[in-house]
Amino acid sequence: MKTILVVDDDEIMLELIARFLDHLPIGLSVLIAGNGAEAIDVLKSTKVDLVLTDLSMPVMDGFELLAYISDKHPDMKNIAMTGLQSEDVYEKLRFLGIRHCMEKPFSVKDLNEKLIQIMGNDTEKPEPVYPARQDNTLKSSYIRQVY
Repeated sequence: MKTILVVDDDEIMLELIARFLDHLPIGLSVLIAGNGAEAIDVLKSTKVDLVLTDLSMPVMDGFELLAYISDKHPDMKNIAMTGLQSEDVYEKLRFLGIRHCMEKPFSVKDLNEKLIQIMGNDTEKPEPVYPARQDNTLKSSYIRQVY
């Protein structure tokens, strides 16, 4: 069973994403954290396969969390989520080696496709490399509108 850690300070977004992931028929274990510091506590005690994190959070933001993951868990898969759509954000993500970013708002369909792209293939083939800017071309209704 794969484990996904969802990190977001928006409790409604956190709950909706966790609920969506729980209902996928692929048997995921879903953990949640309200900021980067909480996420690091989880990562220190639990094996996690993928981190889905917001970038803008109090206490410790997603950039700091992703820097920690890059240093301590370099093979861990991750997806950044952001409403801060700027070249500066994408440059910081590229610097950290983050290849997957989803701009808010996004649909559960877009999230599902991203998860399949990253986790859906258990073969030894490497993931295709997409620039962060290219990953963010599709937008749809906010995830709250799906439920």
